[in-house]
Formats: sequence, structure tokens, C-alpha cells
Amino acid sequence: MNVGFASPWWLLLGMGALLPWLRPGQPGVDYSSAVMIPEDRLSAAIDRGLRALASLALLALAAGIAGPYALEQWEERLGTGAHIVLLLDRSSSMNENFSGRYLGGTAGESKNAVARRLLSDFVQRRGDDLFAVVGFSAAPRYVMPLTQDREAVLAAIDSIGDRGHGITHIAPGLAMALDFFNGKPVTGARIILLVSDGATRIEDESQDMIRQWFQDYQARLHWIYLRSKNSAPLARAPMGTSENASSEYLLHRYFQSLGVPYTAYEAENPQAVEDAIADVERLANQPLRYLEKIPKQDLSGFFYGCAVILLLPLLLAKSLEVRTW
Repeated sequence: MNVGFASPWWLLLGMGALLPWLRPGQPGVDYSSAVMIPEDRLSAAIDRGLRALASLALLALAAGIAGPYALEQWEERLGTGAHIVLLLDRSSSMNENFSGRYLGGTAGESKNAVARRLLSDFVQRRGDDLFAVVGFSAAPRYVMPLTQDREAVLAAIDSIGDRGHGITHIAPGLAMALDFFNGKPVTGARIILLVSDGATRIEDESQDMIRQWFQDYQARLHWIYLRSKNSAPLARAPMGTSENASSEYLLHRYFQSLGVPYTAYEAENPQAVEDAIADVERLANQPLRYLEKIPKQDLSGFFYGCAVILLLPLLLAKSLEVRTW
């Protein structure tokens, strides 16, 4: 364990540990002839032991006053789970409910609110997973890096907010989500959980780059497609030329070409969203090794406790001291 001190100058008080060896520990007692007192090795050993205890107590007190602390460090943890990046659509269409109406009046719970509520439940059920959060609309929004801090992840999901805005531009969001795996050791499943209602395409110049990153980082993709009544199903092929295909269909076909495990879920109501998340949860259980940051810890209480323990024998010896013959 690496130890630091908040006020290291107080360690100079530790020089007081020499005092018990520079002066007698007990007051002198007059006796007619010291020559007549036989040598007592046991008493001499007890005297040296009490001096040593006094020195150690003074050192412990000096260390406690100096404010010792254990430095921040990383510890390896083993578990079962995955590295999961939550990629959440923040476009204005996410303000609609599953019937296609916007919030207000009888619109009910928006797709965005349903997604945030169920994802929060999902995060709380997962014990060993590391989560990251990215929001996207016209541009990606860095919200939370990979962490096991559940409170931070829940706050990040809540920070996405109720009201989306702008159009859906998914390529930069995918790129930011994949970048969380850059330079990280491959351990456990790597999952990008995309929650979106579609209505977007990936430009040709970005498709090859994103496909390569998925393969390099060995990441799998799960898309929970929040489909309203008026939205096209993912499997509906275009009539005639590909120009007639819906953007959701083309995006689905592109994801199928990534060369990594990909699953799409068409969710037309909150229960379908919950079922999709439950299926992702079943697929996300793999052996997982990760590093957890241990924050700085105050050690002054430990040193003060050691000083008290060392002083107790000295107090007991003092109470047994013979002052006169």
C-alpha cells in the first residue's frame, strides 16, 4: 500500500521517540547500598520493553498528526457481466409516445421517458457490469465513461432529460460509443445498446470506418428500435428501387453487414422494451475482469488507535510502580 501524508512536517515530532532512551523512565529510590541489590535481568528486560513501547507510541502519535492516507489505487475485480455502452437517441422524435403523438394532453409517457426508466432498472439489476452513457441527436453527447459506479450511471441516464431536440445523426454517436473500448483489455462481453426510433442513415464514407471499428474492438450491437404505429418495420423490403426503402430498413441492413453479433428488437410498447432489455441481460453474462479505482483513504485513525494500544501497558506499569521501599 502506498502511503502519503497531508502535513509531513509533523513527522519531525517522531524524534521524540528518542526521549525514553535518554532519561530514566522511573524516579530514583534511595537505598543504603546499591551493591547489595542483586542483578535482575527480568526487570532490565521489562525496562527496555517499556521504553520501546513509549518510543513506538510517540512515533504513532507523530504519524497520526501528520495526516497519513492511502494513495488512490486500482484493484482488479473478477465477476460475470459485460462492458455496456448505452447509446440513447435524443432527437425530437423521441418526445413522441408509441402511438406517434407528442407529449402533452393524452400523449402519455414518451419513448424517451420509457427508455430511461427501464434502462435505470436494468443498470440497478446488473452487479458487475461497467456502463458508459452517450446521447446523440444532431451531434453526440459525452455523458459518462465506463464505470461501475451505479449512482453515477443512474444520474447520467437521468441527465439525458425528457425533451429531445434536433435530428437523428447516428454515425458520430456510434463512433464515440466505440471509442470507449479503445485501448481497453478485451475481457467480458462488449456491448453497444442502441435505443433509438430510427429515422436516420449512415453516410457511405462513415460506413466502412464504423464497420472496421466494430470488428477491431470485438463489440456486439443490440438495437432496441422504438417503433410507433406509423413507423416502418425493419424487415420491410422496398418496393422497386432501394431509394424507396425506409431509413430504418437501410440502417438495419447495414448493421447486419458489420460482421459482429447483432440483434434488433422492434418494440412497439413499454412492455416490448422491457422484454428486449431482459433478452440483452441474458446475453451479457460472460466472465469479466476489470480494474476498480479505490479512492484515497484516511489512515490517521489507525495510527491513533495503535498509539492508544501501546500506551495501555505503560499506564498499567505506572500504576504498579514502587515509589518507596
